[in-house]
Amino acid sequence: MSKTAKRIWELVDQHLGYVFECYCAFEKFMEELLAAGRPVSELAEEYRRIDELEGLADKARRNLINAFLEGTLLPSTRKELMNITASMDKVANRCQNISCQMLYQNLSVPAQYRQCLLDITRITKEQYLAMKKALKVLFDDYDRLIKDPALLGAIKRKEGEVDRIEDAATIAIFSDPTLDLAQRHYIRHFLTRLCDISDLLEDIADQIQIIVVLRKV
Repeated sequence: MSKTAKRIWELVDQHLGYVFECYCAFEKFMEELLAAGRPVSELAEEYRRIDELEGLADKARRNLINAFLEGTLLPSTRKELMNITASMDKVANRCQNISCQMLYQNLSVPAQYRQCLLDITRITKEQYLAMKKALKVLFDDYDRLIKDPALLGAIKRKEGEVDRIEDAATIAIFSDPTLDLAQRHYIRHFLTRLCDISDLLEDIADQIQIIVVLRKV
């Protein structure tokens, strides 16, 4: 790895780190709400931590943009990394937005749907770690991503797991006689937004795959 590439990776890694911390804070928020059964109104401090880390991720991304402006990376490489970091930033934004809505709308999730939301949160965290590993390989030795398709395949498999849970939960929600139509759509809204984080990570895996193909050509 060249000196320039090493410096850029350090900044990318810093941004990834803040996004991951933001997600972990979001996971804690969800666990307190869904597993521990705390009222969402009591989770203002947990939300503030998510909001703080989302802000730190934004700042790290701006530092990365400044480094691009000063550096010698090819325009195509800058564009590739800008697209990836923009997608990563959306992960932190989504965590902040979902927890904010849950807090200020005083969301109450019926007990029968809490575990599926927790499962989606856990699997998405595993997916994030797989994505970060693939991105590091892209910097170190992108040929490995061609020789070992499991590195990107793991991200897509996790997204498939999330999709299956989402489909089953959606069917259950709209078949539940204890919920009125407004409640069904309300719970479904948060379910969809939570699953969108997994979709974002799959999109990043697709971006990495395209980069590898273009470099190989």
